[in-house]
Order: sequence, then C-alpha cells, then structure tokens
Amino acid sequence: MPTISRDKLYEQVWSRPMTKVAAEYGVTSTALKKTCNRHKIPTPERGYWAKLEHDKPVRQVSLPKLTDSRLDQVHIFGVAAQHLPEQVSKAGTEARERLMKTSDLAAAAGPADSRVEEPPILGATRRAISKARPDAEGFTNGQGRGIVSLKIAPGSADRTLQLLARLFALADTEGYRPKVSDTGLELAAEDVSIAFGIEERPRKTPHDPTAAELKPRDDNLRYGISKDPWPKYDHSPSGRLAIVIQANLWSGLRRTWSDGKTQKIETMLPEIVAGIAEHAALLRERRRAAEESERQRRKAEARRRREEAFNAREKRRLEFVDAIHEQLLKRSKLTTVLAHLEQSVAEGRNRTESLSAWIQRRIQQIDALTSPEFLDLSARSAKLGFVEPPSDPDNEYASGYYAYPSTPRLQLWSIDEEKELATSTGTLEWAIHAGLLPAGEDPPAKDETAEAEPPPQS
Repeated sequence: MPTISRDKLYEQVWSRPMTKVAAEYGVTSTALKKTCNRHKIPTPERGYWAKLEHDKPVRQVSLPKLTDSRLDQVHIFGVAAQHLPEQVSKAGTEARERLMKTSDLAAAAGPADSRVEEPPILGATRRAISKARPDAEGFTNGQGRGIVSLKIAPGSADRTLQLLARLFALADTEGYRPKVSDTGLELAAEDVSIAFGIEERPRKTPHDPTAAELKPRDDNLRYGISKDPWPKYDHSPSGRLAIVIQANLWSGLRRTWSDGKTQKIETMLPEIVAGIAEHAALLRERRRAAEESERQRRKAEARRRREEAFNAREKRRLEFVDAIHEQLLKRSKLTTVLAHLEQSVAEGRNRTESLSAWIQRRIQQIDALTSPEFLDLSARSAKLGFVEPPSDPDNEYASGYYAYPSTPRLQLWSIDEEKELATSTGTLEWAIHAGLLPAGEDPPAKDETAEAEPPPQS
C-alpha cells in the first residue's frame, strides 16, 4: 500500500496521463481519480493531453488548501497483481495509453453523446431483446448463438445497443472484433476470444408485506419461527448498466465496470477495452504456459520411454552375452574332458573313441555357434543391436519401448553364398551339412543313441 503526499500526487497527475501514473500504483485510472477526488486533488479534464499535444490552450487547476490535515497523506490501495505475468500489465498499460489518446482526441473533436451507427452483427441481439418477455422483476434475458449475454429492462434496450456499438468501435482500434459463437457474441482477436455480457443493476427497496404474507408470519410465530416469510427487498430496474467480462475468474484482474453516481459506463469504455486486452494477454500467457507444461511433460515422457527402451536393450544384450559365456564354459569343460581322454589313449587304454569323437563334434558346434559370423546372424535375427539408435527430435517416441521377441539365443546357420541367404538350422542338420555326421537315413550306431548296458551282477 503506497503512501504519498498530496502535493506529490498532484504533481504526478499533472505531469503525465493518469493511465501511466495509475499503472505504477497497480490501480486503474478510474480508481486513482476517485482517490484524488477524496483528497481534493484536481485532475486534468478530458482531452487535456490531446490539446496539449496539439498546442491548444489548456488550463491547469491549482491545488487547493486543506482544512483537514488527515487528507494530506494519500494511501493508494493497489490490486496485488504480483502473481500476474508481466505481459499482462504491459498489455494493459500500452492499450490504455493508446485508448486514452483516442478518447481525448474524440472528446476534443465533439460531444460524446452523439449516436453511433449500430453494426449489423447486433441484429440478433436487438431481435432477442424485442421478443423477450420481462420476468417478475422487470428484466429481460438474452442469450444464444450470436446474442450478447444480457439481463436488462426493456427501457434500457436502446442505450444498451448504443453502448455495444461504441464498445465494438473502440475495441476495433485494438484489433478486437465481434465474433459469433454458439453461446453468444464475443470480442475476438486472431488467437483469443473474450466472452462478456451486460447486466442492469437492480434497485433494492424494502419489501412491504401484504396482508396475505402477514398471515403466515403470525402462524409461524406461534411455532417459534421468527423469520419473515417474505423477501427483505424488492428488486426493480434501476437503469444502471454494467459490463461483465466472463473470463479469468479469480485472476485478480478487474472483470466488472458499472455506472456510478456521477460517472456513466460510456466514459469507462477505454478502460474496459484495456481490461479486455489484459484478459486476452492473460489467456495467451496461460495457454503458452499450458503448452510449455505439455511440452515438458512430453519431453519427460520421451526421456522415460527412451530409458525404458535402453534398459530393455541392455537386458537383452546381457542375455545374449550370457548365452555366449555359457557356451564357452561348456567348451572349456568339454576341452578338459577331451584332454583327459587323449591322455588315456597315449597310455594305451583306448576304449572311448566314440566319446572323444562326440566331444570333438560338440566343440566344433560350439565354435560355430560362437563364431563372429554366426553371432552376427543370431543377433540380427533377434533384432538385437549393440549400437544405440540416434534420438529423433522430430519424433519424441522414436526410441520408445517396443515389444521384443523372446530371450535372444545362439543359433546355427546354413549359408547359401550364391543367394546370399542365411537360414537357421537345427543341430542335426548343421552337423550333417558340416560333414560331421553321415547324410544317410540309416539308424546311427548303437553307442550313439543308447547307454551302455550295466555289467551283470555277481
């Protein structure tokens, strides 16, 4: 809550437009003018700055002396808008400067009560007003496609339409034009729309109960009910109009402008259009923030999916390496046994020729399984790569997780050099193709398929 001396505030409002001074205190120019009036500080008349800019004669009212010393210090209660983006206040300040200059030029050129041509887009609103029937309080309601949201008395219809015509004409200078929507008529720029409505403030008068209403009250009193069974006030049209912006609830931005005791809403149109610019800037900023939040979410999701895919690839790579290691362990075991058997042959105890031959065939099979050529074919067959795929910035999910085949395994291959074709094959077929087993269909030797019979018991 800034506090300033009365003399200092007087110097400020006469040195530059009210909109600029008000923006520094976080209030509207209308609120600042009311503050000046309370402290007996004269302010420039309408059109003052336009006349001054065009070298026309102007008059500055001197600051009168006070009899009440309590008014010498001015407390300005600004709206707490620190939470609003800077773009919002900047849009409002710039719009107010342009609009006040336009308004000052119009005031210097001629009277403000001249009629404005009603735009054709208000035709649906005029028809809705003329067809609507007043409710019990005397108000007609208008809403629907292409109709401004209204709650006014029939007697305020002409003024309401003129107010809308003036609002549309002034808003057009800031790039906001009426746009038909399914729910009403909005003011829209290229990328944002602002819904609004016009309401007539009801006049409240104490309700005078009728004889029929008094009888239930007497009955209620017998049962200890003291509340009156009739409304406290009667509502009726007052002729006081208000423009309400139907956007950005609870944002801290001003949403309602209405007739005051001495100031009509028509004189507030520049401030209203500047308020529309602020609401539009806030909608844009919120949309930008939502898009940025969505972009960050998608980016985090892409990172998660990429890490998930990486972990899945690493798991399958380790499974493939484990399969190779398992075969190498088997080969080491077979080699140790074969060396032992060969030692027996050297000592003249050669009774295991078939076992040695089988071990040698198994070693050759393992050597084939773990050969670089077969390992490459087995890895490609399992869609297993050991080089990380590049990330694609245009496709955030390019490195995402996909359903992989079963656990990768080592395979034996039959390679056709002429056709440049490799086909996975079984152990028997590979052994035959490698010349380790005969290709005939005769049954194998007995010791190849059956265990030796146990020796007879004594």
